[in-house]
Amino acid sequence: MILKNARIYGEEKVDIQIQDGKIIHIDSFISDKSDLVIDLEEKTLLPSFIDLNVNLLDNGFELDSLVALEKQCLSGGVSTIVLRDSLDVNTQGYKLYFDKLKTLKINIIPTIKILDKENKMKDISILLDSGAKGLEIQSNIESNFLRQSMQYAKMKDSLVFIKCFDEKFDDHGVMNDGKMSFELGLIGISDIAESSEVAKMKEISEFYDVNVNFDALSLARSFDLLQDKNSEISIHHLLKNDNACDNFNTSAKILPPLKDQKTQTKLKEYFLDYKIKFLTSLHSPISISKKNLAFDEAKFGVDAIDMYVSLCFTYFVQNNLLSWKKLCDFTSYNQAKFLGLNKGKIAIGYDADFIIFDEKYKKIIDNEYSLYHNEEICGIVTHSVINGEIIKLNN
Repeated sequence: MILKNARIYGEEKVDIQIQDGKIIHIDSFISDKSDLVIDLEEKTLLPSFIDLNVNLLDNGFELDSLVALEKQCLSGGVSTIVLRDSLDVNTQGYKLYFDKLKTLKINIIPTIKILDKENKMKDISILLDSGAKGLEIQSNIESNFLRQSMQYAKMKDSLVFIKCFDEKFDDHGVMNDGKMSFELGLIGISDIAESSEVAKMKEISEFYDVNVNFDALSLARSFDLLQDKNSEISIHHLLKNDNACDNFNTSAKILPPLKDQKTQTKLKEYFLDYKIKFLTSLHSPISISKKNLAFDEAKFGVDAIDMYVSLCFTYFVQNNLLSWKKLCDFTSYNQAKFLGLNKGKIAIGYDADFIIFDEKYKKIIDNEYSLYHNEEICGIVTHSVINGEIIKLNN
């Protein structure tokens, strides 16, 4: 297959030849003797996004939710996801689940929580051998569980995804502890509930020398503590602050909570200065029936993966904060290196995982339950290419 007139990273116009799912030739002109030639008409060509922090609807497994998730990912320019554990089944049930994930078009990397709902250790070794690719660890669990999970990760050379948050520090906290929470009369979540856990888990992960990602963080202090460690921030913490919670707007109730404007500005500075490695959509969709409640009762979560690439284009590339090439380090290349994948870059020898993106498209978000309700976003994914197979999207 030859893709003609592609603007790689929105810049130079080239032709790209793909064979056996890989890029084999890039040039200003490639003779179109292939059995399949597609003219991109100077649309932007980007490496497909890779998201390390994706959850199913209501954090529960249903086949319909899985199919819907795949559609949303493709619309948002995402072809590889780390799908977080949403099961409450035995070991055999996990094996069936892992097999089902392999039938989808997008590349799904499943993780497992180390504890079941009764706070007992799962059959971690067996599950890692059966198809799980990483361990999910909540930082405030018992020290004995932390020790065992790190030992398993070391023994099995497994990835580790750490959520640094002590939910018991501010019992019943529902948003950032600050001026806005005071004005709304809501219980706040203190910064120390995150940063203290980051400090602890940094020491533990370094002691065991395992391959760790620190899940979506929300404080400059957390990134200062981690320095060059693998760390992640959600796009929402760069684009929004806790003012979005005004009028008890539950679409802005996410975890970690949106911070105040001063912290948001600092986080954006850190991001643009490459002090953060990974960007995520933090996809954690919640049913309307569980969001359209009083703020105290509504569930934490945000649903925006289907507009992920458009948000990046609108707020970073169009505003000249980052070039597409630099941005894709945060959304694709760094993640691919962490996961050990031959993806995330448009270069000879890499997997042919692309987004074909029309920058001229514009639309207003009319979903009243969206965090970005009434905002105009630009650009749309028209096609996705996964392992050399082109998929036309019906947006």
